[in-house]
Amino acid sequence: MKFPSILAALLVLACAALGAPVIVIDAGHGGHDQGGMPGQRIAEKGYALDVAKRLDGVLRRSGFRTVMTRKGDYFVTLSDRCRISNAQSKAVFVSIHFNGAPNPDAYGIEMYCYRGRESAALADRIYRQLLASTGAPGRGVKSRSLYVLSHARFPAVLCELGFLTNRGEARRISSSSYRQKLAEAVGAAVISRYR
Repeated sequence: MKFPSILAALLVLACAALGAPVIVIDAGHGGHDQGGMPGQRIAEKGYALDVAKRLDGVLRRSGFRTVMTRKGDYFVTLSDRCRISNAQSKAVFVSIHFNGAPNPDAYGIEMYCYRGRESAALADRIYRQLLASTGAPGRGVKSRSLYVLSHARFPAVLCELGFLTNRGEARRISSSSYRQKLAEAVGAAVISRYR
């Protein structure tokens, strides 16, 4: 066994011993559900999956146990996304999305949570880390009864990581290095909250 593999195994054991939750990573949309606005030129589902996979790697390398609601381009119902998360004994649900709007000038990062102090605290931490890491403008942390948030029995947040309907922001999001930066920022916030 190589040293990095031993270190990763020790980190997983340490996180489990400390009672760290399973991080359920939800890549929004998928399959026939492209995401975004009707007629939107850039599909949301592919970028959401890419960032979710990168986030999965960041968290696993830090010793967290993770579950992804989808690992490929296929459709998962909202109720199944919640079922996957709620089946864990202790979890945190992080949903990855990109925004769209009829107004092409709309831009920036925003976070959603629904209820509970822990969800609000996590949303705020991820939001601050995203803004600090990317330099993107912020649109705030908002409370909304979105299905995957209102049906979660554990802390749950939904990240809107920028507007694909804004040309400048879409250009940034199309960069692999920027998507890695997004994943690392979300991961850093989760790690600092639960390690």
